[in-house]
Amino acid sequence: MAELLLRVFNKFARNEKQPRRFGIDELLHPSEIHMVMLIGDNPGVHGAELARMAGVTRGAISQIVAKLEKKGLVRKAEEPGNSLKKVPVLTNKGKVAYYAHEQYHEEMDSDLYAYVRKLSGEEFTAVEKFLRELENMADRRR
Repeated sequence: MAELLLRVFNKFARNEKQPRRFGIDELLHPSEIHMVMLIGDNPGVHGAELARMAGVTRGAISQIVAKLEKKGLVRKAEEPGNSLKKVPVLTNKGKVAYYAHEQYHEEMDSDLYAYVRKLSGEEFTAVEKFLRELENMADRRR
């Protein structure tokens, strides 16, 4: 079972590392599209708060935001109520990538959702318990 689980994790990890276009011409790496999603889901949030939410440094946020600015997905705007601070906001192109990423996950996750809907209550509880224990194991190893 451990070998099977490792193979599954590795396959998903490999798939998630692939850059994709998400409705635009440029390839976006996972860190870039996830930042697009974080900015889109949290409008008006400054870099330090984005860093806290993403669990990365402010420097990492600055680098990713700069890449997204270069690609035309993000621009800096005045923070509401504080004209001295700038916050990243999605451009129209950024919004296209945001919605294309949502659509991508709807399509990719539909098989999983269909499978989960077929589970009995007992089966669902067993799977959920297993996943929670895996998460606890991962947390203990950090």
